[in-house]
Amino acid sequence: MNPLRFAITVSLFCLSGCLSAVAGQSAWYDFYTEGLDDIGSSEWRSALDKLDKALERKPNPDLDAETYALVEVEYLPFYWKGVAFFNMGDWPSAEQQFSQSESWNEIRKSGKYSNLQRYREVITTMSSQNDSLAQLQAQLNTVQETAAAQPAVEELSRIAAALGQGDLATAATLLSDMRTKYPQEAMVSQLEAISRRIGGLRQRDTIAQSTPPGFREFDNALGDYLSGDLTSALNRFRRVAAQWPEYPNIDNWLQRTEADMKRVGVEIAPETPVVTRIDTLLIPFAPIIASSNIESSTRDDSLLLSGSVRDDRGLDYVMFTVNGESYRGVDGEELVLRPASNEDNTSLDFRVMIPLVLGENQITVVAYDLDQPEPHQAVYPLSITRKRPIYQTPLFVGGLSALLLILGGALVISRLVKRRIAFVNKYNPYIAGAPVLNEKMFFGRENLIRRVINTLHNNSLMIHGPRRIGKTSLLHQLRKRLERSKDATYYYVPVYIDLQGTPEERFFGSMMQDIVDGCEGLIPADMPLRIKETPVDEYTSRDFSRDIKVLLQTLAARSEKRLKLVMLMDEVDELNSYSEKVNQRLRSIFMKTFAEDLVAVMSGSYIRKHWESEGSPWFNFFEEIKVSGISREKAVELIKQPVDGIFSYEQDAVDLIIDYSDQIPYRIQKYCVNVISRIIDARRRRVTRADVEAVHPKVIEEVGE
Repeated sequence: MNPLRFAITVSLFCLSGCLSAVAGQSAWYDFYTEGLDDIGSSEWRSALDKLDKALERKPNPDLDAETYALVEVEYLPFYWKGVAFFNMGDWPSAEQQFSQSESWNEIRKSGKYSNLQRYREVITTMSSQNDSLAQLQAQLNTVQETAAAQPAVEELSRIAAALGQGDLATAATLLSDMRTKYPQEAMVSQLEAISRRIGGLRQRDTIAQSTPPGFREFDNALGDYLSGDLTSALNRFRRVAAQWPEYPNIDNWLQRTEADMKRVGVEIAPETPVVTRIDTLLIPFAPIIASSNIESSTRDDSLLLSGSVRDDRGLDYVMFTVNGESYRGVDGEELVLRPASNEDNTSLDFRVMIPLVLGENQITVVAYDLDQPEPHQAVYPLSITRKRPIYQTPLFVGGLSALLLILGGALVISRLVKRRIAFVNKYNPYIAGAPVLNEKMFFGRENLIRRVINTLHNNSLMIHGPRRIGKTSLLHQLRKRLERSKDATYYYVPVYIDLQGTPEERFFGSMMQDIVDGCEGLIPADMPLRIKETPVDEYTSRDFSRDIKVLLQTLAARSEKRLKLVMLMDEVDELNSYSEKVNQRLRSIFMKTFAEDLVAVMSGSYIRKHWESEGSPWFNFFEEIKVSGISREKAVELIKQPVDGIFSYEQDAVDLIIDYSDQIPYRIQKYCVNVISRIIDARRRRVTRADVEAVHPKVIEEVGE
């Protein structure tokens, strides 16, 4: 046997025993990545829920956790739970999670350990200060009880209020005034004791705020990253890298942010030239050009040199030389910088863009003062090596070639592994029967969803079409899209309401229960609603009107945008069997004064418009939208894309599925789920026309045609 073929065969045989377990890991990985996405969107409570679900399935942190796709990821759930609690202001819970994370050695090996330590320092400082402030409040209460004069009691109350707000400076000033106004010996001694404690707190607060160089800017960058503002985060990380290159793991954060921006399609602006930060160091007599942490080399074609010059008696001017020649500005004249005025001439800040040549560049900053009889001169030399752009180096060309070879090999191996996983686990992603909740499996309705959202601003809608056309899936996808909406004017709260099998006497109660469930997390758990104290079959339209009004008022207060509570009502065919009176009462709810914040998207085969009375409840109420099959192009995507890289279809098989299905998504998925099961059983990877013809009778029977 060929050695290479033998090696591949043996490797695949060894893998087959563990591929099922690897594929089974998808659940924890999905919850973990969704939790990190929520952290990036500052959705802390949702993130905690997702991370808890990931921990239920994989309780141990792991820097090299293996996913179902055989890719290793950094799995640090306790650390990210601590970050979520920290941002929610829950210090004890954050400390508990950080402590739990630190008990595992994994976090100590990661680049996030320095951040964890800093988070814990802040928690310790805040907790300690809160405890001390509480003790001071108690001490002030004791002094108030012994104060004889009413004005003294009032001033002590003001001090207590300042402490309650954490305003130590104001509290200290008020205490100093009191010690002068009320010289009674007992009170003065007590006030002095309180004053000393406040002084200690202020000193500790000052120390706590003095962060290591670069941390404050890095912390701001991390905040931008976690909130999803990747552009701002990248700019801040770049500043940290330029000014504090020794900052731990800053290169990793730069690479991670740029990779995330590429992944989500955010444009990466070119990096600005290297900024050299010059710190001021005052020395008497001569002008001062301070020391700096200058990069010794760069690949940029220019250098942004910034700094300051100081002199005790006054500066005359500053000039620059580049490679032995006076530096000239864009106008061709020698660049000479002078203070803005003779009155304020002891300091001069500068920012100069210096062009660099390949190889070594000698740059000199020269400053002259106004000392008499002989001016002093200060010289500050810099040496910067400009390297060739990385893409012009032999190492880059060789590395790129090697990378392409590795990627090519990885792609081949990935396909082999994915196919093996598919056979072992009978991988079949198609959904035939249940609503499509996965957005990746929802095809061909983008224009329809966009039309619905644009209509919701002013009108309710009726989405109608035959059974199994995809109306329920459309409502679920519409709910997800509205939850993520960034509309400039409207704040959408979508709730899904399923009327299937709901009897008339339970209609309003069941509908309100679905609305309350859909608003979970947006309204207080103890909100006084009649649905909580009234049996569902006794809950009336009047109860519904009262509850929906209270609920709308609460939701509207959450945002400055205009509220739209979107009732996604499925299976509204049930309304056809209800009395005209119930239908009229439902319509009247949408006509009340508060209903400008309420809109409905109803879904069903049809809704009855002709009733015994002259006035139809639903005549001219909706904008109606018919749901039909999807385009041929989207039908092809639905057939091929879910199994791309694992299974494939002959063109004749694709054409036959489209013809048989009339381009209706439900029917397409019925054919696909059956043909994929057929070729897996036959140990094949390609669907033929014969496979489609073989499953056709079964599909016709299942869809009832």
